[in-house]
Amino acid sequence: MNLLNLLFSFCLLISIASGAHAEALINDGTVNLGMSLPLSGPQAINGLALKGGVESYLHYFNQNGGISGRKIQLVALDDAGDVARTVENTKKLLEEFRVLALLGYHGTAAAEAVLPLLPVAGAPLIGPTSGAESLHEPFNRHVFNLFASYKEETETILNQLDFQTLIEVAVLYQKDRFGQTGLKEAEAVMLKLSLRKNSVGAVAVNSGDVTQAVKTIADGKPQAVLLICPAHPAAEFIKQIHKAGLFPQFIAASYMDVGALFKELGPEARGVAISQVVPIPWSSDLTLLRQYQAIAKQQLISVYGLQGFMAAKLTVEAMQKIGRNLSREKLISALETDYDLGGYRLRFKRDNHSGSKYTEMTVITRDGKLSR
Repeated sequence: MNLLNLLFSFCLLISIASGAHAEALINDGTVNLGMSLPLSGPQAINGLALKGGVESYLHYFNQNGGISGRKIQLVALDDAGDVARTVENTKKLLEEFRVLALLGYHGTAAAEAVLPLLPVAGAPLIGPTSGAESLHEPFNRHVFNLFASYKEETETILNQLDFQTLIEVAVLYQKDRFGQTGLKEAEAVMLKLSLRKNSVGAVAVNSGDVTQAVKTIADGKPQAVLLICPAHPAAEFIKQIHKAGLFPQFIAASYMDVGALFKELGPEARGVAISQVVPIPWSSDLTLLRQYQAIAKQQLISVYGLQGFMAAKLTVEAMQKIGRNLSREKLISALETDYDLGGYRLRFKRDNHSGSKYTEMTVITRDGKLSR
């Protein structure tokens, strides 16, 4: 390679690196926000709901003048739940589409995979849907969590069982880092309460084979079963436990896909308790919920839709604090304060971006909805 080519290559690398921090993030009079999420594949229903929630708020805001006369545009790329595609999409969003921020990534693996890219680009990730502790601790100034952690949800769940004096508690967990972490967190909380770990069953990743777990847990005759696994094995487990003549209280955190669980169980899902990190989206208790219902199309109203709506609303409110001269670094600084999204309050400090500890318990109704 001659000296001219070496010089060109060096300049190109410098351009890419410095471009990630460039202030000019305006494209043809629009400001881009980015998402990589499953718009196809098994998780598409959640990805489409998240995207719909963001788009509904941005459409509403643009119709009312935009930001300093500019429109805000969402660039949403499909990763089909494939983490490798999530990373490639995110690089494209940051470098090619010059997005101001990344919003609402779906799932722990996707959010964790892009963490190394954030400081390089100087871009924030706002409102990931995962409550994994890795997104809360250690502190990461580029991640803004709008929702409580799984650890906080576990505490809410087990305190509820303690209140109901459902002392004998079994755990069904998925045999991966997600499930093992959840099991350890549950064990730690149980030690503080009057609960007893009755029995433990495990299910392999991407498997619905719960035969051994059913036998192990059924032998213990627990009063309650904590489900730390996806909807499919949870549904299989509930069916088989019922067939064995046992009817414990089933309980799970917000990672449980209520729609998928109800699709497999139907009315048999009634009474399964699910902790939530956002208010029930069909409720009218808060100004936030009434605004979401008025802006979003009726068929799009869902928990994931609300989470996307909230991430978009927070981002826009922070952008309004900045004014016309937007940059990724200015957005991070603008986010580090208190926000009220309409009854749902957030507090972001310079050394703590876990904005909310809101959790509440709900149960699945006979028609598949959630009720307090």
